[in-house]
Parts: sequence; C-alpha cells; structure tokens
Amino acid sequence: MQTQSEASGLNIHQSPRWPHILMFLFTLIIAGSFPVVASITTGIDSVLLTFWRFLAATLIFGAMLPFAKNGNGIPGWRDMGRYAMVGGSYGLFFVLMFQSLKTTTPLNTSTIYTTLPLFTMLLGTVVGEPFRIRQLWVLALSMVATLWVIFRGDARLMLGLTFNHGDLLFFLGTLCLAVYMLSMKKLQRKESKIHFTFYSLLFATLVMMVTAIYRTGSLAVPGADTWLGIAYLAGPSTAVTFWILQYTATRLSPTRIVAYTFLTPSAVAGLEWGLGLSSPELSVLPGIGLTLAAVWLLQLDSISGNSETP
Repeated sequence: MQTQSEASGLNIHQSPRWPHILMFLFTLIIAGSFPVVASITTGIDSVLLTFWRFLAATLIFGAMLPFAKNGNGIPGWRDMGRYAMVGGSYGLFFVLMFQSLKTTTPLNTSTIYTTLPLFTMLLGTVVGEPFRIRQLWVLALSMVATLWVIFRGDARLMLGLTFNHGDLLFFLGTLCLAVYMLSMKKLQRKESKIHFTFYSLLFATLVMMVTAIYRTGSLAVPGADTWLGIAYLAGPSTAVTFWILQYTATRLSPTRIVAYTFLTPSAVAGLEWGLGLSSPELSVLPGIGLTLAAVWLLQLDSISGNSETP
C-alpha cells in the first residue's frame, strides 16, 4: 500500500492538470510580450528584433544541450527535416506577419488570428486527428467571444472591418502557425525536449536571419536600451513557451492546446488594466466571460474526446 509520503513524492508532471497549468502560464507570458514589444520596437526593424530574440533563445538551449539526454549527437538528414518543419513553419509565420503589417492593421491580424484553432482542427483531420462537431460549435463560440474582446464590444467597428492583400498574407501565416502546432505533436520522437527545442529554434532563427538580411541588408546589433526587453522575449516569451508547447503537445490534443490562444486578448486587456495602461471597460467583460467558458468547454472529454496523457 502506498504511504502518504510516497504519494507526495510522485512526479508532479504526471498530474493531468499540469499541462493546463502550463498553458495558462503560456498565455500570461505571451500577453506580457505585447507591452514589451511595444516599448522596444521604436527605431529597430521588427524582423531584425525577432532574429535577435530567436538567436538568444537558441543559444539558451544550446548551452543546455551538452547536459541533455541524447543531446550530444548530430541529427541525421531525416531528423533535420523534422526540425526544419517545426522551426521553419514557426519562423515563416513571423515573416508573413511582418510582411502583412505593411498593408494591414493589427486589428485585422488580431481578427484573423482567431481562426488559428479552426485551421488547426481542420488540418488535424488530414493527419489523423479526430474531428468532432461539438468542438466546431464551441470553436465558433470562442471566436465570437474573442472578437468581442478585440473590438471592445463595438459592433460598428466590427462591421466596418475590411480585408486586403496584407490580410491574405496573414491568413497564410496563420496556416503556417497551425502547421507548427500540429508538427510539435506529430514530429516529436524519443529525443530530449532540449534537443528538439534547440534544433527547431535553430531553423526558425535561420529563417529570420535570411529575412532580416534581405529586408535590412545587415544584422545590426540592437542598442543597449533594448536588450532587457529582448532578454524577456528570448527567455520566457520564446524559449519557455517553445518548451511548454512541446511538453503539452504530447499530452493534449492540438485543438485543446490552441484553444488557449483565445485567452490572449483577455489576458492582454487584464495586464493593461493591472499596469494602468488602460482603464477597465465593462463592455468587454461579457466577451472575457464567454472566452473563459469556451476554453473550459474545449478541455472537457465530452467535447474534445479523451485526454491524451501518456
């Protein structure tokens, strides 16, 4: 019979709640990156900033690589193909996002971003993920609730939205992000998380390096006043979230994971209120409430099927 002390010594990572706790942390970290980016992007190209962010994150995992299990060998071509798919699709999302913002607005891209869970679910059916009508209905509710928060409950602003060429690019970028989400689950093997993260981030960094050189003609080093912000973006916002997605990808279905992306606008609004950057708006509270309810519903076995814990 197992004693209480033995039970308390069980690995906390075996708890079915742990992936969900990490995804809430993921949402808060991503939400925190928005004010950081806004504070340091003046005077520096966004692609160049993202390159340095990815490079720093890659170096973090590179430093840990010698201490990782199965982390010292050079991957073969087939493994490199897996890492290129994960890191390349992630890097390409950023490239298309920055290119789209030349001709569209952050409001449009935020609206299009709500289609990520739907894209992920539809692409998932192609690679063997189950398709459930109940999930589709809850995803629709989630999109409506998230749009409510994005547009601050202003129906006139929502109805006045128009799309252009830049929005098409961001649709493609969102599709790349859906590929990234699915590949995080489908392409992991028996290598360590550190090993997988390092090589995937390496390819994402290469994509951003090529794009930055093409766009700016060089890899100019940012000023000293931006490195504190880059440290946050490279550490928690890139390295930690990348690892969280790898960890949860083998324990939750892609639809359950991307459902948490619906919480990002609500988390950003909450952080802005907490930091005094904006005043609380009662008009967005119904949207936040519906978003929380929809994300909760998508985690239920009755909606999304049995949990995929190992």
